[in-house]
Amino acid sequence: MFIKKEYIENRRKKIIIGHSYWGRGGAEIATMHLILVLKDKYEVTVFTRGGWNLEELNRSAGTSIGESEIAVKYPPFANILKMTFGGAVWDGLYRKYCKAIAPNYDLCITASRVLDWGAPAIHFLSDVAWNVELQKEFKSIELEHKKRFPRNILFKIGDWLAGSSKRSPLIYDLFIANSKWTAKFSQNYCTRSIKVVSPVISGAFLQKRLNEREKCFVVLGRISPEKKIEDCIEILKKVKEKGYPIFLDIIGQFDNTEYSGEIKSICNREKDWINLRGSIYGEKKIELLSDFRYGISACDCEAFGIATGEMIKAGIIPFVPYDGAQKELVYNEELVYKNKEDAVNKIIKIINSKKEQSDLQQYLLSSDNNLSSVNFTKSVISILEEEIQKNIKCNEILK
Repeated sequence: MFIKKEYIENRRKKIIIGHSYWGRGGAEIATMHLILVLKDKYEVTVFTRGGWNLEELNRSAGTSIGESEIAVKYPPFANILKMTFGGAVWDGLYRKYCKAIAPNYDLCITASRVLDWGAPAIHFLSDVAWNVELQKEFKSIELEHKKRFPRNILFKIGDWLAGSSKRSPLIYDLFIANSKWTAKFSQNYCTRSIKVVSPVISGAFLQKRLNEREKCFVVLGRISPEKKIEDCIEILKKVKEKGYPIFLDIIGQFDNTEYSGEIKSICNREKDWINLRGSIYGEKKIELLSDFRYGISACDCEAFGIATGEMIKAGIIPFVPYDGAQKELVYNEELVYKNKEDAVNKIIKIINSKKEQSDLQQYLLSSDNNLSSVNFTKSVISILEEEIQKNIKCNEILK
């Protein structure tokens, strides 16, 4: 059947967003805002093998995407994928189907890391350790897990099932990093120049003055080993031992992992000054964050720092490590520490100066425009339009 060229050019372009399994972390929050930006201009389909719950994801990300506004597609074996064992095998089958359905769309998007679609794609890098080489460089725990039996066998089976399109994403596709730091370490592996687009930090945060806030710290985000929450506790314990009556709240989802158990044990021993809040989302989190004066992170491989961005927008003064991307958010050397001793000294200096606290809070609040939805929308739409037009021209030449 003959289809007019005008119809092809004017119809809403079809975009597929691939994310193998939806957790509730920074990558998922960023992807929900990506969907929010794209859904009115394009036909958006989410392709996943599990973890998708729109109500929970909206609450986690502070978005309001309706079920009728996007399509959700699963592999044909989705019911089997409810099994928790053998995730690497199911992921291999999922990747195989990515290549099978890619030709039905004008552009493929990988929500986090890289998928071999066998077709033009954009890959959003929400994690610096997105390939084996970078996992080695950053001593990723994920890599250690892959080496253990029987997981190493399952990963090999998964890779065999996924197969290869023989079209290298590293050569032909566009990569978008969430920070300059992530882009710097990733560029060596990509032929095309990596673009940087900061994720959105959403929410109408309450702006209380510092004297209206409790003199306490908050750790915010996922409870996992790379976050080094034990280091945050150690730093603040040393501050406390120097005579400062501080408290710490930890906000994040504790699960049945060994690391969650270790952090719970530490906190139980220090329960006179540490409070475990668990997972808090939406308005409750926004309201609670307005009560904190300081925040702290010890993750030295943070690719962006959604939690740190939320702290800044909430008027919290965050202390972050020198390594990683979080220093791009705070823009102030007084809040960036090189080691635990440096962290203790800088925290005490700020605690002792009400003027410096006030100046830092105002400075951080005035710098959070980079995290706005307006900047994110303009950048993403511009990039996608350019890529879609390139694909259309390439297809015309091939015809």
